[in-house]
Amino acid sequence: MNDLKERYLSIQKIIRTHDYEYYILDDSKISDQEYDELFRELRQIESENPDWITPESPSQRVGIKPESDFATFKHFQQMLSLANAFNEEDLRNFHDRIVKNLGKAKQIKYFCEPKMDGAAVSLIYEKGILTKGITRGDGTLGEDITSNIRTIRSIPLTLRESVNPFPDLVEVRGEVFISKPNFNALNLKAKQNGDKVFANPRNAAAGSLRQLDPAITSSRPLAFFAHGIGICKGVEFIDLQEIFSVFASWGLPVNNLNKLATSIEDCLKYFKKIESTRDSIPFEIDGVVFKVNELISQNQLGEIARSPRWAIAHKFPAEEVYTEIEKIDFQVGRSGILTPVAKLKTVNVGGVNVSNCTLHNLDELTRLDPRVGDGALIKRAGDVIPKMVKVIPKKQNRGKGVAAPSKCPSCQSPIDFNYQSEWTIIDTKTSNPVKKFSSSYEAKKYLETNQSANLNILEERIESPFIKCSGGNNCPEIFQGKFTHFVSRKAMDIDGLGQEILLTLINKQFIKDFADIYSLKRHRVELEKLERFGEKSVDNLIKSIDKSASVELYRLVFSLGIEEVGETTARNLANIFGSMEAIQESSFEDLIAVPDIGPRVAAKITDYFSNTENIASLKALIPCLSIINPKLNISREDMKFSGLQIAITGKISPMSRDEIKNLLILDGAKVTSSISKKTDYLIAGENAGSKLEKAKSLGVRIIEKGDIDTFINDPKKFI
Repeated sequence: MNDLKERYLSIQKIIRTHDYEYYILDDSKISDQEYDELFRELRQIESENPDWITPESPSQRVGIKPESDFATFKHFQQMLSLANAFNEEDLRNFHDRIVKNLGKAKQIKYFCEPKMDGAAVSLIYEKGILTKGITRGDGTLGEDITSNIRTIRSIPLTLRESVNPFPDLVEVRGEVFISKPNFNALNLKAKQNGDKVFANPRNAAAGSLRQLDPAITSSRPLAFFAHGIGICKGVEFIDLQEIFSVFASWGLPVNNLNKLATSIEDCLKYFKKIESTRDSIPFEIDGVVFKVNELISQNQLGEIARSPRWAIAHKFPAEEVYTEIEKIDFQVGRSGILTPVAKLKTVNVGGVNVSNCTLHNLDELTRLDPRVGDGALIKRAGDVIPKMVKVIPKKQNRGKGVAAPSKCPSCQSPIDFNYQSEWTIIDTKTSNPVKKFSSSYEAKKYLETNQSANLNILEERIESPFIKCSGGNNCPEIFQGKFTHFVSRKAMDIDGLGQEILLTLINKQFIKDFADIYSLKRHRVELEKLERFGEKSVDNLIKSIDKSASVELYRLVFSLGIEEVGETTARNLANIFGSMEAIQESSFEDLIAVPDIGPRVAAKITDYFSNTENIASLKALIPCLSIINPKLNISREDMKFSGLQIAITGKISPMSRDEIKNLLILDGAKVTSSISKKTDYLIAGENAGSKLEKAKSLGVRIIEKGDIDTFINDPKKFI
């Protein structure tokens, strides 16, 4: 029995270690199968010895029964709110007050942290064991959400042993949040299931913490960062820097963007850096928090009302701005999809004048219900794309709701209300669904491998939130959009054919198909007579067209504008099939075997190459080009960059970043747009920014500008 008990305690410790490596360090050392085996053994021992189970066992993360309600809990030490600084002057005034209170001779260091936009909580650990999880509430009284807090994998149920002893009692203050990628995935799943979508990650995190059933909370991708401390009995600290270092040694997750500043100027630099890299940070933040680092100084400064004098939140400029809706139109994209767009009374949002805002699709139009004359709150999503956050209905004489048009606003062709099909395997005896698929191909394959007289396929058509013009190339917007995409930088890359010039050439009927672009030189005399054209501009245009005729296969595939075939999919098609002829002749089964291509995309590709108009267009175009096909039949072991994950940043010359990216991919590399612990190399050109700093902090190997050519030719020299 003693041996079994020792094994039981050992398994608990092993699982905690793997949880720490996976959820905190993002560096799992074992497979999911091995982890599951350990958990099964743990549960087996507990089922045979239920009296051994304690609350800190890894098996006890999710409570067995839902709460009937949350009890209130009084914080041992009040959770204070922060005063705000909205500009540099406010921050300097805060610093001046600190200097005045502490004395001008004292050097003041500040602990700097991104201000998380999540739900504040307090975790109570007694002798290293999590005993309570409390919401902030009103700062004095919070709600006991312990059962839900225990489901968050990045929060340790038991602190890790280290050289730093555990306090008898400690309140760890922090923020529960959902990362941007996980939030998007959560909403996508909710939408697919017909559930309510969340407005933003903060609401999703707060709502998840207040679920009465811990199993629901457990299903949400919640994470946690420690950002402060309340009462602490049995251990004394000198400053915040030490506290966060000790927190990390105990296995508590700490934001790696935190930094110690030695002056107010350092604080301002930190703020500007975080603000400039805000888009690349994988979680929502709304500013930066500055705290006096030394605890003795914090005590000396004290607090005022419900805010500490020793800390301040420097907020980012307001993202949401009020304006009025003047008109709502439907715009036609190159694929024929109609997108509702609000015309706004011009307003400045984050330094940019905004007068248009996309409403995406019919679902979003229904959700927001915008009408002419209504007010609207606008923000720039990621500080780039204008997004309508909320509609404020006009109080009197409100206009009519916006309905989907029955005809295309550009060509008056009928509108297709798109449908998506879902195939369900049904047990005909019970009429119960067995499994659902997004394609008939997958459903038929399932029937082939699970032969039974009782199984059948039922197709269900689901209305799509997108509507489409049925006019095809007869629609001027679709026709022009097709050519705008074809000549774009990542496609055929033809300089001198902007939208206005393209429209002129289309209207003059110089361009009716892709191949016509490559015969424009025959019309040199007529072109030079057109407005905004001249001998030099026509000469430059023809040179650019001639240059584009030598094209890599993936660029040509991407330029065709096949629905849902982006740059990555185009590269995969080129690298797998090796020629345009092979891609055209590929079957549905061939296509779904390609990385990044599922049944839906495969169907789009086969539809494109089954269209007689598209086939005729390609037949005329291909003789005009010199297509550079990738080399095939190279084993993955022979590829120079096989198994390597590489990122690129900064300005690269003489080759472009796209050219280097293609070379790397062709030789087996996985090229990513972000930096993580899994990144093997960062190729850093001129003016490399935040990616370079992050790579250095993570120990990623850097390929400097002068070494890029050598690295491309012989990466082994850099191992």
